[in-house]
Amino acid sequence: MKTFSLVVAGALLLLTAGCSSHDVTDPSAGSARPSSSSASGSAATGSSTTAPATTAPATTGPATSSPSAASAPTCTTADLRVTVRPDPNGAAAGSTFDDVLLRNTGGTTCLMTGWPGVSFVTGSQGRQVGAPAARQGTPAVVSLAPGASAEALLQVAEAGDFAPCATTSVRGLRIYPPNQRDAVFVPLPTKACAQTSAQQLTVRPVVLRG
Repeated sequence: MKTFSLVVAGALLLLTAGCSSHDVTDPSAGSARPSSSSASGSAATGSSTTAPATTAPATTGPATSSPSAASAPTCTTADLRVTVRPDPNGAAAGSTFDDVLLRNTGGTTCLMTGWPGVSFVTGSQGRQVGAPAARQGTPAVVSLAPGASAEALLQVAEAGDFAPCATTSVRGLRIYPPNQRDAVFVPLPTKACAQTSAQQLTVRPVVLRG
């Protein structure tokens, strides 16, 4: 019986020694995990791979939205049909309002900006009467597709509002499209004030006709 007790005690000692040996090796296994510096290195690598994704749209966006309008030619007098019509919304005491219409009769889109030059004349080849139209407003570039029209609002004050004023019968208007040297004659019989100090005509910049 004593011999059996000694055998059991020896077995328990061996089992205890085995367990304590296993507990000692656990912490050393933990020290084999990646350090904090290697983890931050992998994080840096991740951020560098996402950087190009944020810059790619910026390089492709403008290319799809610039149809090269700036390369279109300037609208010339030869490409335009110029007419004058009463403005349906314009009215003021002592003045009438007309729309100077410029229609693109050419086969390609063209650009214009600024004001038409407008003055009274005694005929299609006649002399100018009074001062040319004063300019008001801020111009913008207008792109005219074939068949499209631009318009400029023209205010015509009554000649009788200027005193003293030597009124002269005129046959119409001489109109220069914006930034052009060739003019067209548009019939518009009326009375004009011959004094150049009288500002009878006022014009606004061209806009795309809706």
